[in-house]
Amino acid sequence: MNMRHVRIALLIFFCVVAVVYAFFRIREHINADNVPPVIRAESDTLEVSVSATDEDLLSGMTARDNLDGDVTDTLVVVSRGKFISKGTLRVSYAAFDKNRNVGTYSREVTYTDYVSPRFQMDAPLRYAEGGSVPDYLQHITAQDCLDGNITQQVKVTLGGKIVVSDSVTRQKMNVQVTNSCGDSAVLELTVSMEDYSTLNRPAPALKDYILYTKVGSGLDLRSNITGVWAGGTVRSFAEAGLDPFDVSISDGGLNYRVPGVYTVTYRLSRDGVPMGTAELIVVVEE
Repeated sequence: MNMRHVRIALLIFFCVVAVVYAFFRIREHINADNVPPVIRAESDTLEVSVSATDEDLLSGMTARDNLDGDVTDTLVVVSRGKFISKGTLRVSYAAFDKNRNVGTYSREVTYTDYVSPRFQMDAPLRYAEGGSVPDYLQHITAQDCLDGNITQQVKVTLGGKIVVSDSVTRQKMNVQVTNSCGDSAVLELTVSMEDYSTLNRPAPALKDYILYTKVGSGLDLRSNITGVWAGGTVRSFAEAGLDPFDVSISDGGLNYRVPGVYTVTYRLSRDGVPMGTAELIVVVEE
């Protein structure tokens, strides 16, 4: 066989290889599964409790693939978005087939019992004038019904100071916190800077210095009294030589029928002689 015949044979061989390769590539492309599963839901909206699990969020949903059939068991919750309106957000879902094609879907989910983040405070914001800079958040925490403890997200903004007397200067302070869904809570509190004689004057000690309630629901304000506070120390009434009924309560116009933020004042006195006071912030929510 001369060189010309060899070249022709090689050319024919490579042509055959190319044709065979192209044939298998085309067949592979034709047979390839590029179709993702289709996700369906009984409703495009869903109402659940804030305690709902992913399984609850998948309620009423199915997924079907053109080749694999029913792939509902692959359905997962991918993400929860920010609130569209208070308590309502968009949840994204995904389902998979054996060839790793991904089908997606989203719908609005409303938390029926959602409430905005809430603050807690277990001591009064009273500090010694001229001392070190107070840790304003030492006794303040924040809880969210979806995220749990979000105290680390609390931010403080101080306002102007007002001199009340030679022994007391008061300052407004805003605390703000935002949860993962973008809902923020803001509350205005008051910081009291006092000389040592005022700071050590006995005053009512409260279990909570911030309380929340719903419109139409009341609070037992007297049961919130726990003892006597003085200079950062809490003692029982017996230890302080006082009686719980030495405390009078001024509700400051608290109206359980109207949403808003109210200040309740507890006053301690002995034989009619005024001693110290404590302030309770009451938030009436819609």
